[in-house]
Amino acid sequence: MDGRRRIQMDRISNLPPSIIQKILTLMPMRDAFRTSILSPNWRCHCRNISKLSFHKHLLLHKRFALSKKRTFLHDLVYPVLLLHQGPILEFSLCLDEIDSCWEIDQIILHLSRNYALKEFQLWISSGDKYKLLPAFFNLQHLTALKLQNCAFQPPVTFKGFERLVILHFYYVSITAEVFLRFISNCPLLKEFTLIGYERNFLGLWSCNFMELFERLPLVERLRLSSYSIQVMHITPRLYHIPSQKIVINISLNLSLHQNIQAS
Repeated sequence: MDGRRRIQMDRISNLPPSIIQKILTLMPMRDAFRTSILSPNWRCHCRNISKLSFHKHLLLHKRFALSKKRTFLHDLVYPVLLLHQGPILEFSLCLDEIDSCWEIDQIILHLSRNYALKEFQLWISSGDKYKLLPAFFNLQHLTALKLQNCAFQPPVTFKGFERLVILHFYYVSITAEVFLRFISNCPLLKEFTLIGYERNFLGLWSCNFMELFERLPLVERLRLSSYSIQVMHITPRLYHIPSQKIVINISLNLSLHQNIQAS
């Protein structure tokens, strides 16, 4: 009798797989993977989660972090990726700094074989920049790309991400030539962020605000740092040139933001 009552009470396990997947993607990833101990069916659901978000501070246990023989990427991220069975639609990796470029390379290589990936975020808070592997630029289904503290040097054969709608560059090292060629081949961009210091803008930057808007015909939200404005010779009178309505957010420093409505 008690067994029947428990079966009747476990209504969540009997939900359609698509709804269970939705529930798991809305949960913090650490909690979502804890459901794998409930039953073989839940273990299967965990291996098919389409949204993977790895944040070192959120996932590591204190005792785990104290072990010098273990690394966040090798012992936590790798096993999840290797055991994963379904398509990965969103992938996010946030690190304090790079312990090993090779470990990130292996993750990128694994994801480059996943043709369903739509959103990718690599957030490195400090330390050395990570140079994206050539294999990364095979992710042609991306609709959102968010990078911090990376070096963006695509192969000469790379033209752009044709489906990209959201692009955030924070302290990404890039040349003007690569930048203009890249955004020119992302025709669907609607949200664009370019935040950086002088050291992030490599070589000679002679492009201006006019060129930027010519290459971003659909842009609706534009966020620039003060140095981005300087290298593109932006002046207030140019804010009224685009015909579409745009929200321009100028980041003057870490604590001050000026919002300008352009029409």
